[in-house]
Amino acid sequence: MRSGMLLADAERLLVLSDVHLNHNGSRSTGAALAALAQRSPGAELVLAGDVFDLSREPPEHDPAESIAGLLRHHQQVREAFRAHLSAGHRITLIAGNHDAALADARVRDGILAALDVQEGARLEVYPWFVRRGGVHIEHGHMYDPDNAPSHPLALWSCATEPLGIALTRRFLAPSGALKLAHAHETTPLAGLWRAYELFGARAPLVVAQYFGTAIRLCVEAGRQHDVAAEVASGESALPRYAELTGVPATVLAELVRAGAEPTHHRFSDTFMRLYFDRVVATLSFLFGASTLAFRRSPVAAAVAAVSGMYLGASVKRGTSRYSGVIEQRLRDAAGFVSNTTGAALVIFGHTHREEESPSYMNSGTFGYARSGARPYIWLERGSAPQRRHFTA
Repeated sequence: MRSGMLLADAERLLVLSDVHLNHNGSRSTGAALAALAQRSPGAELVLAGDVFDLSREPPEHDPAESIAGLLRHHQQVREAFRAHLSAGHRITLIAGNHDAALADARVRDGILAALDVQEGARLEVYPWFVRRGGVHIEHGHMYDPDNAPSHPLALWSCATEPLGIALTRRFLAPSGALKLAHAHETTPLAGLWRAYELFGARAPLVVAQYFGTAIRLCVEAGRQHDVAAEVASGESALPRYAELTGVPATVLAELVRAGAEPTHHRFSDTFMRLYFDRVVATLSFLFGASTLAFRRSPVAAAVAAVSGMYLGASVKRGTSRYSGVIEQRLRDAAGFVSNTTGAALVIFGHTHREEESPSYMNSGTFGYARSGARPYIWLERGSAPQRRHFTA
């Protein structure tokens, strides 16, 4: 990669993602984001998705009002953003899976009003990706089946939102079980044990809420009647997005096709993703074994044997069927984007894990960084991209 070819003259970019501003957590993340913005005068701030945790908000909430509320809650962010824009500098927001509603046409005006800056302020909001010279920046969730939209240029509804977002909005946020966000990536027994460790006497209720939500999601999978309309809406927006980004519409169509097939479009995918096959196998084994404890039954013996073998084989292939899969999907997608569009550098977020190769960087998570070192990427004309870490 020739660093001098990445950006135009005088361009400086500060890229970060996965801030996850919300009402419930510590204000330290917002304070760190504000301080970093204040220490980067003149640079374009590119916030590459999941800046706002809108998936924690009730579905009936107006996204512009939700973001305004989050900016009031994180007053230091509000002041830093207002100062940056008022000085004539640019802030670019890219929608992620947790703040996909940024793409709503009303949101930009709502943010400007919340920041108390003029309409002409250099605030840009993109539903998919941005290009800055030879740099391609997007959140990356369209390559993750659990969080992929039906189309990257179409707003989803509560009926058509991806599995990961639906699970967050319907179960994890209302129940206070966000620590169980990845519990479906393990065996049912291990997931139950984790629930009891976290919630004690509340665990049976939380587990019941989870299974109730998961069953409803399975029932709804593949029955979303608005999907075709969303795809058609997204396709109709491709020519305009081509003009906006400078990427030909034919190339955009190739990128759309490279996106993951959303899990929630199929019952079978949703059923397997939520590990209901292991749940059914576990319950069948327990039923067969308990029946055999009281009387001999060839049917019970067969049920116990088959379900036990299935569960054993499933777990033997890996406690989590999905560990490391999304990271690899994004690596592969970055290579495809680079080859298809000619980008010298592709930057994603989404996985919360920092990565780097000659033509791909993942910004990691600014909001949930370990050891207080919050990662971001710094780019400027004539220099190689730098991974930096902000510490208070």
